[in-house]
Amino acid sequence: MGAERGLNSTVAGEVDVVMSDASKTGGYDDTARCLETNLVKLGSIPAQVMVYGRPFPLVLQPREKVCNFFQLQEYMREKHAEIQNAASEYGVVWFAGFEVKSPEEWASVLSNTGLKEMPYIGGAAVRKLIVGNEKRLTDMNVVTTNESPPSEAIPFHCELAQTPNPPDHISFWCKVNTTEGGATPVLRTDLVYNFLLDHYPEALQNFESLGVKYVRIVPEEDDFTSAQGRSYKSMFKANSREEAEKEMAKDGWNWEWQPNGDCKTISKCLPAVRTTASGKKVFCNQVIAAYFGWVDKRNEMRKSCVFGNGEPLPAAVMDDLKQFMDDNAVACRWHPGDFMLIDNYMAYHSRQTFSTDGRRKVMASIAKGTKDVKSKCHHLTLSSGDRMPSVGLGTWKIPKDKTAESVYSAITNGYRLIDEACDYGNEVEAGQGINQAISEGIVSRDDLFITSKLWNTYHRKEHVKAACLKTLKDLSVEYLDLYLIHFPISLKFVPFEKRYPPEWIYDPESADKCMVEDAVPMRETWEAMQELVEEGLVRNIGLCNVGVSMIRDILSYAKIKPAVLQVEIHPYNSQQVLLRYCRENGIAITAFSNLGASSYLELNMSTKADSCLEEECVRKLAEKHGKTPAQIVLRWGVQRGTAIIPKSSKTHRLVENISLFDFNLSNDDMMVIDSLNANKRFNDPGVFAEGAFNTFFPIYE
Repeated sequence: MGAERGLNSTVAGEVDVVMSDASKTGGYDDTARCLETNLVKLGSIPAQVMVYGRPFPLVLQPREKVCNFFQLQEYMREKHAEIQNAASEYGVVWFAGFEVKSPEEWASVLSNTGLKEMPYIGGAAVRKLIVGNEKRLTDMNVVTTNESPPSEAIPFHCELAQTPNPPDHISFWCKVNTTEGGATPVLRTDLVYNFLLDHYPEALQNFESLGVKYVRIVPEEDDFTSAQGRSYKSMFKANSREEAEKEMAKDGWNWEWQPNGDCKTISKCLPAVRTTASGKKVFCNQVIAAYFGWVDKRNEMRKSCVFGNGEPLPAAVMDDLKQFMDDNAVACRWHPGDFMLIDNYMAYHSRQTFSTDGRRKVMASIAKGTKDVKSKCHHLTLSSGDRMPSVGLGTWKIPKDKTAESVYSAITNGYRLIDEACDYGNEVEAGQGINQAISEGIVSRDDLFITSKLWNTYHRKEHVKAACLKTLKDLSVEYLDLYLIHFPISLKFVPFEKRYPPEWIYDPESADKCMVEDAVPMRETWEAMQELVEEGLVRNIGLCNVGVSMIRDILSYAKIKPAVLQVEIHPYNSQQVLLRYCRENGIAITAFSNLGASSYLELNMSTKADSCLEEECVRKLAEKHGKTPAQIVLRWGVQRGTAIIPKSSKTHRLVENISLFDFNLSNDDMMVIDSLNANKRFNDPGVFAEGAFNTFFPIYE
């Protein structure tokens, strides 16, 4: 039946009747078939089996060769209720072959599932937060999976079932897997219930009537040498014994403090058997994992789970039950980008051992309950967990006397991202438009994502905060959602009172009108930017107009990695390598000059002949999809997974530029536009600075 799964129980021969090779029959019902769209189809993987006449796990695959995280977001927005229903009916929905390159991209997909975020409280395993913010929990966080040694298998369990409030769903995603082994086996909980009902009805009755308690000795600080090494401080988000006791008391835990500072935790009596919303009884718990797997220098095997009355669990039954579960596990091999959604009541999960001669990175996320999806705008999820809208208003070159009106009009027409900068000289007016929309109740501040940028003259650490505070004052906001270093160019400081914004030339009144460089290491500037996040002035920080080498250098020392890179991207300058690097490293890209030459005509930095909107292939695609050429180019931008910030002060253009989410470009369509790339930049200081500011200052080779 295949090396990666077992289908036969040494105890229950009838399992062969309910489990079989999924390749022999379809077994799809309307619950599954309604998941198919023009982007996604029902599929299969080698380990898939039939359980009670249905494929397990249910597998979804892209129809075309490439379906990336942004397209998958759109699919989830449309089908999130149906996906939740399928997980409940089938136990596990496996997404295979989709292009999801980073934890941040996966978080973007999860935020469109309609599943409600929850904190990870009470778990045994040490976890590291990868995407999200525990203090500002707005979407499902992404954390590391149990980092148990590769030589140790993790037994079957339902996530956090040792707590009074387990999640409804858990999801796993694979970043990379080059090892042998390391699968995440899954198993239906109703299958296990029926095994006990058929073979050990008395034990099942005890499980059902008595419930179980979980007992574990936990350290004061996280013990990274143990798969069960999560401390009581981490488990209960506590800084002291007193705080931990308060949290444990809330959920009915008992505790005993040990002489060495450890804490023996005893859960209240919890169910081992549960009834699903459809009335099905399932064996949903942490019994096997606790009984066999909670073993380290503080805890002994077979001691961490007892009946609710304190009596030990029957050893022979437990041994047989574990064997049955191991024999009937469905172990699907991970491939990069794959993820699965598990109904935590309908399916167990575990982890196989794996070799150490390769790399394996699998991450997890949990949810409890549901929430609205469609009222929120399309977005990219940043490493902080914040959502950056996929379409925003660019404000460069909007005249001061039109900025407030343009910003207000954009917000009233659905824009939630406003992209500003000190150098644009219109932040006061943008703030007026923002605050008008807020005061009229159109939006709240939290609904908006406001970006600004640190200008070149403020790179020294003593100037970074002052520049940020000036921007906050001008915009009349208390914090920025994103603050970017505008250019990798450090110029001599110009005091605010002397000239603001200071622009490029150090002294416009001098005979020698030129830029004056002030050599400031990027590390100094970045560390000052990090302090803005720590002080709460800024939620995310990032870069503009840099390449892979500088990003890689910053990543080598950054405590807070760049959340966003803003660069010039349009069909004539697609920057495919840079985009791939950033996607694989969880750095969102905001593309400016989305339509190419049009932003530079009035500056005599381009001609009408440079417009990609006049390309025959773009016009044919516009006719094919019933859209304007500009919408085709802008859709190409967002469908590649970048945020875009087209500028307009005209209401009909604002509406046109954001109306991009009712059609999809095929892989062939995307390739046609990709073929226009000529590595052509319009915004290049190495070109314009010499002519405009009498200074040769290249930043690109």
